[in-house]
Amino acid sequence: MAIIVDKEKKRNDIACACKDILLEYGIKNLTISKIAKTANIGKGTVYEYFKNKEEIVFEIMTTFIAEHEKKLSEIVTEDISTKKKLFHFLYLGFEDENSRKQLTLYREFVAISMTSGTDEMIDFNIQCRKKFTDILWQILKDGIEKGELPPETEELISAIIVFELGLIVEVHTAALDPKDEITRFLNALFTLIEIKEKK
Repeated sequence: MAIIVDKEKKRNDIACACKDILLEYGIKNLTISKIAKTANIGKGTVYEYFKNKEEIVFEIMTTFIAEHEKKLSEIVTEDISTKKKLFHFLYLGFEDENSRKQLTLYREFVAISMTSGTDEMIDFNIQCRKKFTDILWQILKDGIEKGELPPETEELISAIIVFELGLIVEVHTAALDPKDEITRFLNALFTLIEIKEKK
């Protein structure tokens, strides 16, 4: 009797087995041979589940994003101020060594996307942005419902996402302290909100 293989689970198993080597080698230096060896399968088996290296990278990055998304979703439900939720939303990627390694990988992904990216890379990035935008929208909506933010704050979603993406690059290229930059940004934002409310 033939063994039935759950193809999606097998794809995910291969990706999960290779998370650490992607963080170690980066996207450009990752090879199918390294993936096969790490996943303890043959190179041919890798190609049974993935068209190319990029598909494997997407699968691995999707697992990282799912982990990140889960942590962010927990922040949404915490009983803390909206300002603290926003701080955690923006700082989560910097808070520990594993998160910082994932950010390094994301920077490489962005660099490749900007210089020689494929439509698949752009689509993948758009999907990721939407997930994080939805979580941010939930944080702001909750803050508006609690009366901590005015309704117009929803218009800042894109600006906050752009700030976060810029910070990911600038922390690396300009040696900025993410905690200081996020604190300064949120203090200025909430001061402006308070000034507008007083008028």
